[in-house]
Amino acid sequence: MLDPTQASTRETIVSFWWATPLHLSYSPDLAPSDYHLFDPMKQGLRGKHYRNDEEAKNAVKTWQQEQPIQFYDAGIHALVKRWNVALERGGDYVEK
Repeated sequence: MLDPTQASTRETIVSFWWATPLHLSYSPDLAPSDYHLFDPMKQGLRGKHYRNDEEAKNAVKTWQQEQPIQFYDAGIHALVKRWNVALERGGDYVEK
């Protein structure tokens, strides 16, 4: 069952006559955070120790802000390629 936001979004998409492929609500192959963000972030923060959650949060924010625009651009372009592969495979997961 769709929650109100999902229902509203679906109605809007239908009103524009846009086609949407069926897919899982979550796919690690299509989540940029899973395939593009977390591994480099773990590498950048590896070996560092934080006294509390606030220090850890600040370190993550700083790391994100220090990444060049090309880093995020590459993640978006990879998403487009992965999405196209998923569509070609009928919604199946994209192999790494």
